Amino acid sequence: MAREGQPGYQPPMRVTLSALVLVACGPAPTSPPTPNEPGPVFRSSQDPFVKGPLEVAQRDLSQGELGAPRPARLTAPVTAGTYPVVQFQHGFLSDRRAYDELLVHLASHGFVVVAPQMYPADGVPLGKAGAPDEARAAGEVARWAQAAAATIMGSAADPRPPGLAGHSRGGKVAWWLSAQERFPARALVGVDPVDGRGGPLLSAQPEALPGPLETAPPSLVLGMELGGSCAPEGDNYRHFFERTTPPTTLLLVKNQGHADMLDADVDSGGLCRAGPDREETRRFTAGAMTAFFRATLQDDDVARRFLDAPQTRLEVTREQR
Repeated sequence: MAREGQPGYQPPMRVTLSALVLVACGPAPTSPPTPNEPGPVFRSSQDPFVKGPLEVAQRDLSQGELGAPRPARLTAPVTAGTYPVVQFQHGFLSDRRAYDELLVHLASHGFVVVAPQMYPADGVPLGKAGAPDEARAAGEVARWAQAAAATIMGSAADPRPPGLAGHSRGGKVAWWLSAQERFPARALVGVDPVDGRGGPLLSAQPEALPGPLETAPPSLVLGMELGGSCAPEGDNYRHFFERTTPPTTLLLVKNQGHADMLDADVDSGGLCRAGPDREETRRFTAGAMTAFFRATLQDDDVARRFLDAPQTRLEVTREQR
């Protein structure tokens, strides 16, 4: 490998939201590692709306590598410790790498974040798995991730159940996995989630929430007012909030669009309307997710208070059930 100053040297890739280390990979073993023994769970103490205290590394796994049921990007603290696991499901036809700024921010507060790629992000709506099949595959990833992801990244997993999150149809997949597949998630986050017939092109699928849930873990729903055809009324954030068992919180962001929380270098236009302040929408989304998962997965009551009155220049309304 060329060193700095030598021909062929390339500087490491960086994510601006947090210091980031890219983990080099050798030949791809196929068996998952033996899990590391857990210790006390790390608890962040910083404002959840600013980057956390931990340096972060990422590693991409191909399908089958170290037992991964799907290609996945792992994002986790460099410092060895015991961390809760969070699985994040990408939106319809989206790339898992489009959410790096959100997930690096979350990991910097003490989480191992697993972002699987459920199918090729080639922009072609035909030939993709339906939402029920996608949820079952997400369950395979979640069971593998809870056992292996933290160890792969040099740490140990909190042995308690993980958190699930997702954007757009990925939010639906997270809810389906919890409600229909009975996966024992400890917390749910939907980032402008879309259910049922809603969404662009051929993304419509049977509802994850055809009626009110009988039981569900604590949940946070982040809604974007400018959902439009990408998150239509009746299938959007309010559908999830009203059909999910309390305790559940809805934070509705006014005048921002369905894809405005994607990374800065990802186009949020096209079929979905965009709002005027994508940078703050990313910061707010990352901070709200972090505050909620710190409250539910790190047992941090102080973090919960940040959801009661989020500090942001966006106009945000809050509802609680």
